[in-house]
Amino acid sequence: MNKKTFLLVVLMIGIVISLSACAVPDVSSEPAEPISPITIGDDLTSIDLCVAIPQEDIETVMKVKLVAAPKHYTYRYTEGTSGCYFDGPYNGLNKEKQFAYVVLTPLDAYDNQTLYQNVDVSGIGDQAYFNGGSDDRQLWVKIDDKVAFVVTFGDVPNEEGAKAIAKLLVEAIQ
Repeated sequence: MNKKTFLLVVLMIGIVISLSACAVPDVSSEPAEPISPITIGDDLTSIDLCVAIPQEDIETVMKVKLVAAPKHYTYRYTEGTSGCYFDGPYNGLNKEKQFAYVVLTPLDAYDNQTLYQNVDVSGIGDQAYFNGGSDDRQLWVKIDDKVAFVVTFGDVPNEEGAKAIAKLLVEAIQ
């Protein structure tokens, strides 16, 4: 092996090691922690989803660490909503901010969404659908004709992750 070939081999090994160090770790994207029980009453605004939803579940689905503590969030222009916003890092590919939110809404928010590229989803709540929201794909779920909620993961959409969080929330709602 001549010096040029040796240097090329060393360089290739270095590239392979560097690429593997930068890769996202191969971890499960299924949330493991249950959501704390949630009692639905007349006032959704009294429910703190930031306390109920484990931050670890959102980080698992997003495959990143949150850059700030989860914060209270209401669904835009809709009274009587209560949710939580999860702030992720900037995506290295297109410099967009990664985020997630989960918001409890009155039933009319579910029923009166402007539908865009909507797709029905079975097996979650009484009814559910994905919709093209103004910020990213939204999973809307209706439960027992008493409450609805929306789950969104953006700038890196994650429909499977949204479904997993939605299933945990359905189990938690009483």
